[in-house]
Amino acid sequence: MKDEILKLVEVEKENLFGLIQRLIQIKSYSGDEKEIVEFIAAKMNEFGFDEAYHDNFGNAIGRIGNGPIKIMYDAHIDTVKVTETENWVRPPFGGVIENGKIYGRGAVDEKPAMAGFMIAGKILKSLYGNNFSFTLYIIGSVLEEDADGYPLYHIIENEGIKPDFVLLGEPTDLKVYRGQRGRMELKITTTGKSAHGAHNQKGINAIYKMMPIISEIEKLDKKLKPKPTLGKGSITVSNVISKAPSMCSVSDFCQIHIDRRMTIGENKSSVVRELKEIIKKHKSDAKISIPNVEGVSWKGTHFSQEAYFPTWVYDEKHPIVDAALRTSKLAVGKAKSGVWSFSTNGVATAGHFGIPTIGFAPGKEELAHSSNEEILLNDLLKATKFYSLFPFEIINQ
Repeated sequence: MKDEILKLVEVEKENLFGLIQRLIQIKSYSGDEKEIVEFIAAKMNEFGFDEAYHDNFGNAIGRIGNGPIKIMYDAHIDTVKVTETENWVRPPFGGVIENGKIYGRGAVDEKPAMAGFMIAGKILKSLYGNNFSFTLYIIGSVLEEDADGYPLYHIIENEGIKPDFVLLGEPTDLKVYRGQRGRMELKITTTGKSAHGAHNQKGINAIYKMMPIISEIEKLDKKLKPKPTLGKGSITVSNVISKAPSMCSVSDFCQIHIDRRMTIGENKSSVVRELKEIIKKHKSDAKISIPNVEGVSWKGTHFSQEAYFPTWVYDEKHPIVDAALRTSKLAVGKAKSGVWSFSTNGVATAGHFGIPTIGFAPGKEELAHSSNEEILLNDLLKATKFYSLFPFEIINQ
């Protein structure tokens, strides 16, 4: 059966390449994904999927099979915007194919996986009809660029679909990725007492109260220790704001925004504790808070989630990683694992829900969000072979 699947992927090669080209040509900025979602659902129906629809949040959802083991393939189909300052050699939404490569916004992050998932689903449905020992959900998730994790969190919490295993389509350069650093956002606020600038001694400057805290955060970043696999965490003050009655007054409000990347052993509690120790050291009355990420999907659905995205990582011997490495040998001829530097929807599946999650896709991570997004079409073909074989390796495991 393996050889038959691989042969059918080769047969579908031109359809696969045409599909990724069309997906790139459909502009799908975060929050404006309606056209691409409807295109994907229509294609899934054309390919014979058992179900194809969009949920209340706006995610595209396809299903084949009705077996007891539930497997979810997720590729976010939204992209970051193309800016005027970017230097695109080829049209970002042209889907230009040259010398065995395809170029454009989303060519890495992460429309290739969506194309591969859909063709894999088409092949499996044509081979097995209704005789599946698993259920495969193929998700085209929306708003991931603005709210990583939330689209899958919504599906699990509100749509009644909770998978046993998850495969993410973020770029991995055909390696099996098995984890990522977590991240969270925090705010620290200091308050003071306003006064006229000519009589500044009568005031308490909230900016001055914040200065030693910022200095300590800079020192903390250098002290953070690297851990195996995921490396070192980081902490960065990314924004500073202050308020005063006028530009000629002592500031009575200051707030910093912090970006914190977390490695193994670091979590919300440990990060807050570190910052509380800094505040205590300087006998400050500064307050720590964790903001919410909020927005509205293309369907008008409002969402809000705490800006905390947990670290997650699996050992190479974990069943899902082992199954993925074996699949990679079959589909690509080699197997190597790695981890992402950036955040993914795995913060929901693996981080919040503890669902075994891996990633596999063509494309180099460092090309995401750049004007140099490109992949080798042959790598997409290999990835599609992986997607077609992976469910069987999972159920055998």
